Amino acid sequence: MFKKIKYYFLEFKSEFKMLNSGIKYVFSQKERAIYVGCIGVGNLGDEAVFEAIKNLLKTKIHIYKTTYYKPSSGRRFRKYFFKQPNYIILGGGTLIMKKANESFLRIFKNFHKQYPSAKLIVMGTGVADTVLAQQNGFPTDIASWSMILNECEFISVRGKLSRDTLGSSKFNIHKEIKILHDPALYFLRDNLKLKKKQKKIGLNFCDILGRIYGQNPYLVEKIFKELVELLLKENWTIYLYPTAATDIVYMKKILGKEIITRLNIYKNYRNLKESLLFFDNVDIFVEQRLHSIIFSANTYTPFYAIEYESKMSDFLSSIGIKNASTRTDMLNLNNIKRTIDDLYLNVHQEQKKLYSICNKARFEQLECVNEFLNK
Repeated sequence: MFKKIKYYFLEFKSEFKMLNSGIKYVFSQKERAIYVGCIGVGNLGDEAVFEAIKNLLKTKIHIYKTTYYKPSSGRRFRKYFFKQPNYIILGGGTLIMKKANESFLRIFKNFHKQYPSAKLIVMGTGVADTVLAQQNGFPTDIASWSMILNECEFISVRGKLSRDTLGSSKFNIHKEIKILHDPALYFLRDNLKLKKKQKKIGLNFCDILGRIYGQNPYLVEKIFKELVELLLKENWTIYLYPTAATDIVYMKKILGKEIITRLNIYKNYRNLKESLLFFDNVDIFVEQRLHSIIFSANTYTPFYAIEYESKMSDFLSSIGIKNASTRTDMLNLNNIKRTIDDLYLNVHQEQKKLYSICNKARFEQLECVNEFLNK
């Protein structure tokens, strides 16, 4: 009896949570879209991607978002009141490649089955590295992805690596594949604010459960701790920055209590606006999460990326940033520290480079969006 009560309570809660967005969708005078993406999992990067896509398309399209863990939320409202969507949008993140009966592909296909006349759109989505996925035992389904992607009206991906993967003979995609860059680049600052050079550095390392180049998270942890110790000796003010709660748990575990007491921890990681302001106030960033890299780029904060899979190269190479990362199987403490010193020494020149490169990429992003909206 208690289990039934709990079930119905959770169902009511999830239905109520989606009610406001459902009502806005129904009464919108714009074209309508259902959004499929990594929403509601507590990762600021994924939420930033959704907010960016919503803003990029808002002149013509109203977006109804679904949550990843419970896409059925709001289904009763949709059953009785929903209007036929014009589009079903697969949002950003590295979503393309997982097995047909799992995750985003399953959700994307289920909505397509429910609303067969809606046009399928891929908006700035990343494609997983097939070689690394195989090495890590990560399940993929190229055939099923190829089938649904060939049904899409418009396909845009994060970068050149994603485009090249989809354009390979393995996929056999018969559609033109555009480059949108990561949608979160939408939040690029209009103005360049020069750093104050106060020896403030932000760090982000995260637990990817061994699904990294080299499959050796212990090397990453060792280098991370040694880097923090070295920076403390040189009187850097260090800030640990998470894009998800799990990042902080992981960094605290690796560094230990004695070191943690000497560091600063950014806590308002669910707030995009405040996070970008935080990036404004550090001189340099060293980071492992893709969207902490993108937040650095958005604020013209010089950075060095710890690349655990090709999503970093996908983004960085596409916007024209070179020599700004090292793979997790090639980490060297001295090289990382030397890069930090060089970035700090030339921080204003590096900021100006980022300003030029990122604004060019944002212009390309807007061109891509306009092409879709004017089809």
